Amino acid sequence: MPSNEVMTDHGTQRDTVTPEHKSPDHSPDDPRRRTLAIGLELAKRALRAANLEELLFILVNDSRALLSFDRSFLIVHSEGRSELVATSNQPYVEVKADLVKRVNKLAAAIKPVEKALVLLAGNLRLRDLPEETAAALQSFIEYSGCSTLMLVPINSGNNVVGHLLFEFFSETPPGEIEAVTLLNMIPFFGSALTEKWLLDRNKFVRTIYNRTFSKDRRSSGLGRYVIKAVLLLLLAVVIVTGMFAPLTLKVGGEAEVVPDMEYFAYVERDGIVKEVYVREGEIVGKDSLLAVLDSQELDYEIRKTQRMMESYQTEIAILRNMGAEDPTKLAESKLVSIKAERSRQEMEFLNWQRQFLQIKAPLEGTVLTQKVETLVGKRFKAGEPFCSIAPHEHLSLDIFLNESDTAYVKPDQTAVIYFNFQPDEGRRLRVKSVAPKSETLERLGAVFRVRAEFEAVPLGVRPGMKGIAQIDTEKSEFWFVVTRRLRAKLNELMLLF
Repeated sequence: MPSNEVMTDHGTQRDTVTPEHKSPDHSPDDPRRRTLAIGLELAKRALRAANLEELLFILVNDSRALLSFDRSFLIVHSEGRSELVATSNQPYVEVKADLVKRVNKLAAAIKPVEKALVLLAGNLRLRDLPEETAAALQSFIEYSGCSTLMLVPINSGNNVVGHLLFEFFSETPPGEIEAVTLLNMIPFFGSALTEKWLLDRNKFVRTIYNRTFSKDRRSSGLGRYVIKAVLLLLLAVVIVTGMFAPLTLKVGGEAEVVPDMEYFAYVERDGIVKEVYVREGEIVGKDSLLAVLDSQELDYEIRKTQRMMESYQTEIAILRNMGAEDPTKLAESKLVSIKAERSRQEMEFLNWQRQFLQIKAPLEGTVLTQKVETLVGKRFKAGEPFCSIAPHEHLSLDIFLNESDTAYVKPDQTAVIYFNFQPDEGRRLRVKSVAPKSETLERLGAVFRVRAEFEAVPLGVRPGMKGIAQIDTEKSEFWFVVTRRLRAKLNELMLLF
């Protein structure tokens, strides 16, 4: 049996077990023979473990037959991670337990350790270890409260694939013979752990393993070829049949919500806009205040008319006083009274016109006019539209189609719109009309505008919202649907020759 080294707090001790090293007693009760037999039995059981779960149980529980520890842990280093995978006397690892968190914290720090360590709590000497590893081990021993901690690396080839941690709470450290025997069993443990871990965690490796060691590989391979041939034949039949199967031709493109009707809020008297209270896209109610006109001109006319009325009243009083001496003055006062009455009526008219300084919404809807807030300071004439408003209950959809798709679209065909704000939910539509000629839009180029109406106007939809629409047109063969665009491109290319 090869020699083994064990790092302890007092340095490196070498224990050599060779055929020439004969014990004084060759009886079956010889401790070395008994320990070796237990170690070989553990190695055999590890190699013959049916699965990873059974192997983990052997490593952290059954190994107590060789080494009388109080508690053990198995850490595995795989795919850049170091984690606790099994602990003695526990059916599974409780990841939220404080002890498990402590061991997982220690796992990454001990990864560089390649030699077995036996650490005595009362006499720690960790100068030969990396600073991070030494600090982590010292912290764990203080947390655990064990008297001795044994750390055994599990090797597979030149790689350390895991570590076994053994805690001893009694004052007696692990026996030297048992410890060396365990180290001699580590290559078997490493081989078994690597095999079971890969087979359990990697589906590809498991498939290759089963296929390589299958008892009837030749027959199973032939069966696979037959299955593949049948599947390919069925696929060919499906493809050929599908080429001539009827299929609904769908055409579509970008779409935008538009109002069916637009209403205008009109300016009812001449004036300059003083303030605007709405913005494009804002929802307004019926009779909501949209803007107000500057009242300075109207106020000036009212003051002017008021002064004229006052002057007429003064003139009437003077003429009536003069009427006692000159009766003709009474007749003149009658004429002035008529003018005063006319001024009074004009005053009433001007005061009545104050209500028209406010521009109100004719109905509930959404403001469509762009940059309506920039109209402040602009002069409007009476009867001129101030802004447009679209009612919510009258919304339609404009779908922009390429020329090659437009010929298949007819009124009353069904369609679906997928809005950008709800891309997974389709809204049902029905085609109303198709524009008689194309128009050129930026980015889209030459397109035909198709007007469609909602079966039910969705909540939250507003003019200007966009999405992608699809129209169900006529029934066509699958082959025609698949190759339609390709043939259209070929026709375009033929024009170049």
